[in-house]
Amino acid sequence: MREGIGSVFLYNMIIIFIIIVFGLLTATTSYYKAFKVNNRILASIEKFEGYNDLAQNEIENFLSSIGYTVDETGQASCAATNKGGNVQRAKNAGHLYCVYYHADDRGANEKKELNLDRQPIYYNYSVVSYIYVQLPIVGSFKIPVYTKGERTYNFSEGDVVK
Repeated sequence: MREGIGSVFLYNMIIIFIIIVFGLLTATTSYYKAFKVNNRILASIEKFEGYNDLAQNEIENFLSSIGYTVDETGQASCAATNKGGNVQRAKNAGHLYCVYYHADDRGANEKKELNLDRQPIYYNYSVVSYIYVQLPIVGSFKIPVYTKGERTYNFSEGDVVK
């Protein structure tokens, strides 16, 4: 008996290795797609200076063109607030993503340094998209991917840009 490892054990090791490698590749491409969705949504919001009808149309067209997961229920489960931001997602959006508006994210020290009467007002948006996984035995689940955009100066007279 010259073989130290049986061929059945060796085949099992090879199968497990292949499953792990393909699982990692699938997870990497899914995360890349969700991150790409977040960046594209934030680019549309910055392009149209807020989450308005023009941005919503461009976002929906882009998500449809890349085959992003469709929200079959018609309502994505977006929390009312997330990391200090208020939800701004459209009610008729057909895909799984959430957009949050942050009124002013500067720290307390930055706010004290400026005169309150002439203090500039900044805002930004954050996006949560989902890695949607559907497995035969486990079922389906979604993993959130959070991205926050750059600060934008509010040129309007009011405190809030909607």
